[in-house]
Amino acid sequence: MLMPPERIEYYNNSLGQHLRQLLTSLRSYHALKAVKTADLPNQASRLWELNQRYRLVKGKNEAASISLLSACQEVYNALYDSILSLVAELDEIYMQVLEFENECLELRKEQGASSNPVCLRELLDFIEESQTALKNQTKYLELHLRELHPKFGLGESALEAFQVDIQLPEHVEAHIAFGLAKIERLLRYPLDFIQITQKTGQIELGS
Repeated sequence: MLMPPERIEYYNNSLGQHLRQLLTSLRSYHALKAVKTADLPNQASRLWELNQRYRLVKGKNEAASISLLSACQEVYNALYDSILSLVAELDEIYMQVLEFENECLELRKEQGASSNPVCLRELLDFIEESQTALKNQTKYLELHLRELHPKFGLGESALEAFQVDIQLPEHVEAHIAFGLAKIERLLRYPLDFIQITQKTGQIELGS
């Protein structure tokens, strides 16, 4: 269905604003993650070492046990707070993604189309894939951190798993970075999502 020029302008402006907000939020998240995870390997190693010492004295020296358990809990809480701050940021991004998806849905309804323009589908797919990868990372960090708690004491394997999950796989990091750079270049020019579809077919994001 052909849309009036004013409605095309509305959706181009609205979707562009949502996309700029998401780009800013995703870049801010990566900056926050770099800060929050910088010392996590050292903190996790410290927690594991305290756990080993605690297990050695547990049931043998009550005073030492209490002191070490308190130290374990302090380090554990610091690690957990860092992860929760990342989760909170991702929750904000999730809400922005929903707003973008809803606007795409409204465009589809107004066009009377069965699907969004190809360029928007490419953008949505990239954003959802990136969001899923980042959420899974924090989920597994939280899981492996819990395994490092003294009440579980699962050993060095939990520490190794936690330290591995601090960094996303290289190909995932590269895919996200490349996709964000593509979006940034796209936003440098006047946006016309509907015309982009007609003229170029699609916009490839990521690698």
